[in-house]
Amino acid sequence: MGGVAGHLAHLYDNRNLTYNKMAEILQKAANGELIGTEKTDGYNIYLGFVDGRARAARNKGDMSRGGMTMEDLVNRKYKGGEKSKKAYTKAFAAYEKAVNSLNDEEKASIFGPAGDIFYNAEIQGPVAPNVVNYDENVLSIHHMGHKRYIPETDSLEIVDNEQASKFLDNVIDRFEQATANETFSVKRTAFLDLNRITDEELVNGVLDRIQATGYTGDMTIGDYLENKLYPIVEKDLPQLDENQRQLLIDRILKKKGAPTTPQITKGMPKEEKAVISRYSNPKSSNLIIKKLIDPIEQPIHDLSVVLLRGLQSAYVLDNPSEVKRLKQETKDAIRAIKDYEGPEQAAAHDILVTQLKKLKHHDNIDTVVEGFVFQHEGQMYKFTGNFAPMNQLLGLFHYGRGKIPKMVKESILEQNEADYSKEIVAILPGKYKPAHRGHLDMIRHYLEHADRVVVLISSKEKDGITSDVSERLLQMYVRDAGLNNVDIEVSEYPSPVQAAMEYGNNPEMQGTKIILGASSKGGDAAERFAGNLQKYVDDAEVLNPLDYAFDPIGEVISATDFRNAIKNDEDIDKFIPAGSKDKADVIVDMIKEKLQEDTQHFLGIFRGLVEEVLTEVYSDKQRRWACAQSGKSRKSFKGKPSLSKTEADEMCKSKDIKEEEEDLEEMTGAGAVAGFGAPITKPRRRERKMDKKEVNEAINYLLQKLGV
Repeated sequence: MGGVAGHLAHLYDNRNLTYNKMAEILQKAANGELIGTEKTDGYNIYLGFVDGRARAARNKGDMSRGGMTMEDLVNRKYKGGEKSKKAYTKAFAAYEKAVNSLNDEEKASIFGPAGDIFYNAEIQGPVAPNVVNYDENVLSIHHMGHKRYIPETDSLEIVDNEQASKFLDNVIDRFEQATANETFSVKRTAFLDLNRITDEELVNGVLDRIQATGYTGDMTIGDYLENKLYPIVEKDLPQLDENQRQLLIDRILKKKGAPTTPQITKGMPKEEKAVISRYSNPKSSNLIIKKLIDPIEQPIHDLSVVLLRGLQSAYVLDNPSEVKRLKQETKDAIRAIKDYEGPEQAAAHDILVTQLKKLKHHDNIDTVVEGFVFQHEGQMYKFTGNFAPMNQLLGLFHYGRGKIPKMVKESILEQNEADYSKEIVAILPGKYKPAHRGHLDMIRHYLEHADRVVVLISSKEKDGITSDVSERLLQMYVRDAGLNNVDIEVSEYPSPVQAAMEYGNNPEMQGTKIILGASSKGGDAAERFAGNLQKYVDDAEVLNPLDYAFDPIGEVISATDFRNAIKNDEDIDKFIPAGSKDKADVIVDMIKEKLQEDTQHFLGIFRGLVEEVLTEVYSDKQRRWACAQSGKSRKSFKGKPSLSKTEADEMCKSKDIKEEEEDLEEMTGAGAVAGFGAPITKPRRRERKMDKKEVNEAINYLLQKLGV
């Protein structure tokens, strides 16, 4: 899952970084003027002290709730299984003991009077094994990257409190004493000095190579990418007008507010849509950007290798022996990948070529230091040298990637066998009539578990509120919250269930892992829905939704309550996300001009609706045949066996497919959070009529989601 720290950036990852700033940073690095720490190969965690207890945070949601206690950590699910759980809980036990050795005044000096400062830290050592074998289990508290949660804006901000940091330095020895008998020791991250480069020709050569790409002066990385993309799109897609080209470029670059692919291709022939989709889908766009960045990345990598050459890790006693081990293991990995002849052989060999372009040879591994971390003008960056390509090769060797299986011999595999290299996509279908704070909380939650979130809005109106209003509201919320990697689309299918099924079969979803939006209070029903969806999705893996289920934050609210509040001119503050509260009047106007009086009593129809939807569904022709069977003639139909009187009567009275889809859409879209409120059914597939107990269970499940 994504941590609070997020992605620690290379220089070229910052789209706002100009060439002049980049050149300044590289020159400072070469002159030994950057102050930074050793980047270690462990598990990231944030540490705090709130309401008299030690706390930990892995994501913004944790931090917004004041962090996790030991009980929370024990009950949490971990991607790495029991090994990861052991590492986190053992490290936190040491931290808890360390921080409890301080008095109240000392704690306030470090964590702030309100206890809102969370310190960026790393869990590393034999209990938390990755690529490098560290000799000691250490909970290492970094010198930078600390955060606090701002409830007014529902955001995180970097804390640069020099006084608090110095106070922590003064008591760190006591932390080590307090944890003397623990599995982990608690320390400050070791500072690291880069190699100074006296060869000006080498540095100038690196800068010349970067400028030769066209990235120069006050041009940003974003400007550079856009300049490179435009002629490519113009040449390959001449049928697009200038505006369409720009929209596609914005989509490829994942700019805030960029349109979705269907919005760009609306009204185009099917063949043209397919061509544009090949450019705009995340896999393709990532490859395009990577290819364009490569001429800048390569010279920076070459300089990083020199800056890190031969450096000693503070956490490894015998650096030469560990270097030797990594060389041999990388040599084995290179040989195994080169000789690999299984599924996706070409893809495996492409990875090998790409990484050897940086590494050149396994003998170039000369340090166990993963990298150098530093801060410049409020942004944290890293130099990683040859650790990065080595890590990629060893990852492919140990775990595989996508359809490429692991290549390491089973006898030496002691890592978790799960494959996390596939893109994870969270699909959140629903009505969103209208969208509210709970929906944005849900999107944030799934961004912590997925690479991207796809919100599918039902095209069906509700009380006069259209999908266009829902889309504009969600776009506003997401933009105001500063969230990325969120695709908001109006589905052409009125049923959220069908929308999810169809989206899961899109070409761009091949090889992905899908998480369906679900409530944490949904019981095993959500698992059944996911299992049914898996039957209709050919080339993607549907994960168990309960492993990633959304737990509503604060008061549970619903779209129904939101509509009623606007109808009755009540305060709507609780329905609006923090970042959009200043637009309350605009939101009311958007909704109220479409809002119609709803004369139906929701709970009054709810039971009948569930019972109807969970009954058998047949085509109109099948239903007419059953009605004939229920008569005295009892005729067969094109060789089909006769039905019993009871079966024929039930089938004759059932709904047709069109009615079923409309009712299913109404029920699944009604919840306070998106997700599946009824089993996914395939048209013309006969299902047993549920008994009263099962219907009640389904009702209870849906009412829990609604917060009723």
